[in-house]
Amino acid sequence: MRYFDDLFSVEHVKSEYKRLAFKHHPDLGGETATMQAINYQYHEALKRLHGSTSKGESGKDHRYNYDENLEQSVIDKIAFIVGARLPGVNVALIGTWLWVTGDTKPYKELLKANGFKWNPNRLCWYYTATKYYGRPSRYGLSHLAMRYGYKEFKDSDKRKAIH
Repeated sequence: MRYFDDLFSVEHVKSEYKRLAFKHHPDLGGETATMQAINYQYHEALKRLHGSTSKGESGKDHRYNYDENLEQSVIDKIAFIVGARLPGVNVALIGTWLWVTGDTKPYKELLKANGFKWNPNRLCWYYTATKYYGRPSRYGLSHLAMRYGYKEFKDSDKRKAIH
């Protein structure tokens, strides 16, 4: 099966990948071979979109540059979250940053051990593999989501993916 052939934007490819990961991940009852095929096709689709541009909400063009290590680190963290099955926790992928909200206190040490950091301004955990040199954004997650693309996974999505 070809999962990403009809998708022509980075945002759509990433959104579809996240949906497929929660549906086919082996920790949620999926098959390893299927997830391996999805991972391979995901990277191929992003390579195909290298250099593509999209308009942000500000009207500015954003150019996508494929970085295999960065994309793989995000895949690995999504796999961790899926496998950990953390009730009461919501996960949002905004651009290449993962944001973990909800009842995270019981999972503090687990999140820290897996490279997530606490954001005291937004009162949630985040993960990014990129080096961030800018000033902290004064905007909330909803603004960032509109600007960089957004996909959220809640407990109900995780349960649906199991069945």
